[in-house]
Amino acid sequence: MQALSHGSVLPHVILSCLLISWTEQENKATMVHYGRASTIWPRTLEILDQLDLAEGLLQIGFATRDALHFRDGHRIVGGFLFATRMDKLGVFPTVTFLQIRQRRTEEHFTAALKDQGTHQHIRTRLESFTLEESAENGYPVTVQARNLDNNELFEIKTKYLIGADGAHSTVRSLAGIAFNGERTTTRWIRIDGVVKTTMPNPRCLCSIDSKSHGQILWVPLDNGVTRIGYVFSQELLEKYGGLEGVTEKVVEEEAILALQPFKLEFLAIHWFTTYGVKQAIAEKFFVQDRIFLAGDACHTHSSGAAQGLNTGIHECLNLRGLGRKSLLESYNEERKPSAQKASSYFNLNRVIDNDKTISMLISGKYPPRFQGRTEHPRYDFIVLPMSENILLCTRDILTENFLNAEGTSTIMPGERGPDVYLTCVGIATPIRLHQVLKNEGKFNIVVFAGNPLLSHAALEGLNSALAAPTSFTRTFPAERVFRFTTLTAAAGDGVTDVLGVPPFGGGCLYFDAESRAHAMYGVEVNRGAIVVFRPDGWVGCVVPLEKVDQLGNYFGHFLVPVSGTPSRP
Repeated sequence: MQALSHGSVLPHVILSCLLISWTEQENKATMVHYGRASTIWPRTLEILDQLDLAEGLLQIGFATRDALHFRDGHRIVGGFLFATRMDKLGVFPTVTFLQIRQRRTEEHFTAALKDQGTHQHIRTRLESFTLEESAENGYPVTVQARNLDNNELFEIKTKYLIGADGAHSTVRSLAGIAFNGERTTTRWIRIDGVVKTTMPNPRCLCSIDSKSHGQILWVPLDNGVTRIGYVFSQELLEKYGGLEGVTEKVVEEEAILALQPFKLEFLAIHWFTTYGVKQAIAEKFFVQDRIFLAGDACHTHSSGAAQGLNTGIHECLNLRGLGRKSLLESYNEERKPSAQKASSYFNLNRVIDNDKTISMLISGKYPPRFQGRTEHPRYDFIVLPMSENILLCTRDILTENFLNAEGTSTIMPGERGPDVYLTCVGIATPIRLHQVLKNEGKFNIVVFAGNPLLSHAALEGLNSALAAPTSFTRTFPAERVFRFTTLTAAAGDGVTDVLGVPPFGGGCLYFDAESRAHAMYGVEVNRGAIVVFRPDGWVGCVVPLEKVDQLGNYFGHFLVPVSGTPSRP
């Protein structure tokens, strides 16, 4: 997470920004260590990998690659289906997704923050905040918080306030942001425990059709634990006298009945919950460029498609230290369509709208558009394995001129940059592109140099253009916001010997001798291209080698020039 900066560019650090999710009211040392969000999709793993956080999670989580569906004790077609175009996922997501209980994820993140010197305030509650844009000290947000251990009230002055404080967000309430949505009468049970069963492949993601308990969710978790989910119908509520009668023994007995004809035995129960399904979305995600919402604070949905944890992480990655006010305003325009519905241009996942359909199917009901059908619902629905979200700059920032200049690449701005293996210079060991493009809060400018024997003239021109006084690397603080990487569709013993010119931008060169990266990105080896990756790994811009000057226009839309250079109006 980086702080936002209005009118400046910040390095990859947390600075002058209060993230309310780090001011926890609950005592993490004593609270239950089980339950809650558990699924991390491949795209989120990619994000965490670029932050050096994925490997530790993979060590303690459970990787799932397949899904099975059962009815009447037999495997059938239906249930969880996975989105197509897995070829676009590249190298890293060979693991379909990772299952790990939220408390263990939190512990991993907290340890990583501690290593970086970031302190988490436990047992702290936000009381109020004030916003004074005219503050001379540059910290216009004043937060009043209470230490719940000693009841002391204290103040924090900050540049920005990010409310990642859940569905009942205090930040959202104090900011007066409406939270509109629908609450259904459906209630679901989730129970985590160690089990024995006669169901085939119990350490695989499974779903089971049930005439009495909706669609049963079966999820293998970390440490040999399994999560079972089922619908707790109105009939069951009446059977047990309402929610007060829903005990651990009740949810255990109903889980055993729900799984029939498979046998089920609980060796241990770690956690269970019953909850209602609600889809809601905040009227806006930010206030006056200073107050932002993220995660459940700005949108809630059921757990049916496992989107909550993932979308929250993606939102945090969208909050960047980039500069102009126009970029801050783009946060609302980027995230709200992602959470609510598909973009008319990119046709991505309808998180809220899809969740309404998915939650009805799981509950054993047909969505309104299928009313009147009499056969048993097959519960066929797609779960996108990347938790797709529209993450490109708005059209005012990313203009039509940059959507794909002259067909330079088959990758379009606004798409995720796929992973691919490269080769290190000298030692010839393989390395993944995403390992090279670490998330350090900078734009990664990747020069696909093609085969230098064929693209030599363009490479010479690029070298001269970057050295010119008018280069965008002189206009903006290059060391703080840009990092260059060069890929050649050729190999050899030395960088200059292969490339023919010094490495661009002082960055590193990697060999793509078999042209796998060039092919993945659709770059011709005789032409080359420049692909700009946003700090979050999404493609922001694609230009030909000979038109590097267009990058000045692209970055000029949202970066603030260094002192003494002309500013884009």
